[in-house]
Amino acid sequence: MLSKNELRALSDISNGTVNIHTLSKTLGLSPSQIYKTVRSLVEKDFVILERGRLSLEKKTHIAILSVILRDSKDSYIVLSDSGLEIIRTLIEPHTVSEIHSMTGLHQTTITRKIDLMRRMGMVKKEGSTYSINEELFPNIIDLAHSYNEYVKLTDPRVPFGSEIYHLSKDVAVFSSNKTLNDTRTAFSKYGDHGMTIYPGENFYCSSDHELDIKDVFLHSLYVVEKDRNWRSKMLALIFFVKHKHELNDVSHPVVDDMRTVLNGGKVDGWVPLKEMQERATMYGVDLYDN
Repeated sequence: MLSKNELRALSDISNGTVNIHTLSKTLGLSPSQIYKTVRSLVEKDFVILERGRLSLEKKTHIAILSVILRDSKDSYIVLSDSGLEIIRTLIEPHTVSEIHSMTGLHQTTITRKIDLMRRMGMVKKEGSTYSINEELFPNIIDLAHSYNEYVKLTDPRVPFGSEIYHLSKDVAVFSSNKTLNDTRTAFSKYGDHGMTIYPGENFYCSSDHELDIKDVFLHSLYVVEKDRNWRSKMLALIFFVKHKHELNDVSHPVVDDMRTVLNGGKVDGWVPLKEMQERATMYGVDLYDN
């Protein structure tokens, strides 16, 4: 996340400001504030400071961001703090609840930012979902795609070569075909809760605290949401019913699908309840008694 001062500094650097002294004058900030801002941008790999000279890192999302900051003078207000994190989720339409699940941001924070984005015309609303307004801000969709890919490939909590399912400020959930020292989660921890499976790959998270059953289940939902594999959906549903008293208050779009299936409804991508019951019987679970 970038602060307002960091985005203002990025804009000035992209427009030719190459030293800290000049940046201090153009932004009207004290030298100590500028040093702090520049140091943060360097640590976040947005800016290079070499022999007292400032320049932007040569990365696609930074180039697009600098154009947006130049062309829309107030965009730094909207994109600061949680703004970029929210924007990268809006490549496809999502509800506030879904954005919360994807980012870990508080729903009040998300709503406040989206209201600002809508007033600028950056984001549009259809029903209860929000998405980037490509007609008015075509560069924003490009920024969302490039920044999203950059974050996926460079998150310091995730070992190189891993498959990432979820990134938020609190936790990263990923898988690897290697055995790592990271905390196991999702399907790799189902066995600790009476449902041993052989997922074929190892699922991990960046958390260093002991995971409870809700953490493990939620992390498996992140996997299901991204890989859309029917087997993963089935195993997560069986686990949900097996521990329904502990997991009943977990909120996530995949859980909504589960409830529909369990009530006899049809949802695209889910096999019939009868077929899943055959597997559920192996774990002593009756899917019709839910």
